[in-house]
Amino acid sequence: MFKFIKRIKDKINKKVDIKIEEYANRNMFELNRITNRPLEGEIVKLENIKISKKYIKPNQIKLISRDVYYYTHNYFRSQIVLTKDNYLIDGYTTYLLAKEKGFEFITIVRDKE
Repeated sequence: MFKFIKRIKDKINKKVDIKIEEYANRNMFELNRITNRPLEGEIVKLENIKISKKYIKPNQIKLISRDVYYYTHNYFRSQIVLTKDNYLIDGYTTYLLAKEKGFEFITIVRDKE
């Protein structure tokens, strides 16, 4: 009788472990889709980033090469740099790609001035 109970318990534990692993893998993937390099800066909501009118549509070749880099390395080649008021200073292509890919949050670096 006890062996039967132990086998059932082991099967349940194995199924629970599989579900926990699936959940962890799914959520880690989602975390990677939310932020870029989460340990390397401040995390900001993408919609809070302000873009000045000086930025024009970037070169398509540059945009495609940055996109290929993202798919190869699973993070963006360059970081977004913002002022203290959340105005974009650098990283416009990264911003555009993150927006296109459905990122909600992204890691940024603050300008010191």
